[in-house]
Amino acid sequence: MNKFDSLFFAKYIPTESKVIDIAHKHIIVIIDKILLNYVFWVILPTFIYYNSLSIQSLIPFFILEIFILCIYFKNIYDIFNWYNDVWIITNDWVIELQWSLFSSTSVSINYKSIEWLEIVQDWFIDTILWKWDIIIHKIWWENNFLLPSASRAYEKLEVIDKLQKSIKEKINNEDNKEKKEKNFETILEALSWVVWDYIKDNWYKKDDSEEKVELIKKIKEKKWTIDLS
Repeated sequence: MNKFDSLFFAKYIPTESKVIDIAHKHIIVIIDKILLNYVFWVILPTFIYYNSLSIQSLIPFFILEIFILCIYFKNIYDIFNWYNDVWIITNDWVIELQWSLFSSTSVSINYKSIEWLEIVQDWFIDTILWKWDIIIHKIWWENNFLLPSASRAYEKLEVIDKLQKSIKEKINNEDNKEKKEKNFETILEALSWVVWDYIKDNWYKKDDSEEKVELIKKIKEKKWTIDLS
């Protein structure tokens, strides 16, 4: 992940989270779209316009210029759209960002909710281009995360997998620690009851012996008492 990506997409994540990686769609996706736009909406109309006198007489040249300019801005928009439709991989979440000119939507999933990860190859040339679909299957959810035609999909999948295992290991350690603390508290409570029962029994015994000694002493002190001991 380059520094520009980390700074640019940091505004879409919570302040306590940290951007680990960004999963973009493959650059071939936007190149294909731009080429198609230029071929069908710039080159072909221009060729037809310059080779047809009837069209030239019907449509002023500035209309063609405005039309081509609109296609140019459409390509700029498509580039921004391609760049911003990403997965933001943070230390806490995987955030699916869908960008548009007037609004942006993001859906996040924490690593505890990930059931399994999948990579889908659409056709054989994807292997040459390093372009695959990444799917995150969520626990108990019908709608999964899909990033079609992802660039360097296996690298991104490895990052997500490592973070998921790290989070699960942390949760397991916390659970084990909590269980140990609960077991220790249970043992302490049991021991405290044993000690309390022992002290209570011995306290009463001590009291009984002291009472007997006092009683014998008083009897001995009485007049006409015969000591038979």
